[in-house]
Amino acid sequence: MFVESNNENPTNHLIIGASRGIGRALVDISVRSAQQVYALSRERPENPIEGCHWIKGDASRPEDYMDALPEIIHALTFCPGKVVLGPVKRLKPEQMLEAYKTNVLDAFVTIQSLLPKIEGSIVLLSSVAARTGLPNHCAISAAKSALEGFAVALAADLAPKTRVNVVAPTLTPTEMGMAMVGGEKMIPMIEQRHPLKKIPAVDEVASTLAFLHSEAAACITGQVLKVDSGLSQLRLNS
Repeated sequence: MFVESNNENPTNHLIIGASRGIGRALVDISVRSAQQVYALSRERPENPIEGCHWIKGDASRPEDYMDALPEIIHALTFCPGKVVLGPVKRLKPEQMLEAYKTNVLDAFVTIQSLLPKIEGSIVLLSSVAARTGLPNHCAISAAKSALEGFAVALAADLAPKTRVNVVAPTLTPTEMGMAMVGGEKMIPMIEQRHPLKKIPAVDEVASTLAFLHSEAAACITGQVLKVDSGLSQLRLNS
């Protein structure tokens, strides 16, 4: 089971999709926690975090980066996945397939290839759109719903050796998130749609990912933890 890092027994944490956004924030948190962080991304960031092993590679091609990884991976976080938006009448089959491939198939290929190394915890990144009907979200909703189903079944397959959980945030103010909604000027309006009247900061979502890998979550597996300011569950009086 996953244990907290210390100098004698460091935690090896592989973060896939680590160059920006939530993945990048998790790299920072994990390095500060004295973990041995292996950060995989297609492009090396302009300002890499000191103390992190940066690996350039495509998640869907584990054979290209396998030799750069440690013998044991105590924590694996999978953050990639293309967000495909658009009304159903304009979506093309290839867009639906692209969303499924980058969110589900890439996670499957990566995890299956790394299984001999994984001992501890896997956390996947989903979206509130997986279980909440939102306009223009048919492709990403279908893909993230499939990812959550995969994760729950995977948790059963890998128990008791490895825990598997999912974090499903609402819109988060990452570069990609802001581009999706038209920039920061839209945040006040979007926040009003959430019961808590705010959206989570990037570090809040990253900290939730870190929690699910920690010893404090040692009895949590097969769960989808929503960080969505109540959007998916609560309906308030006007």
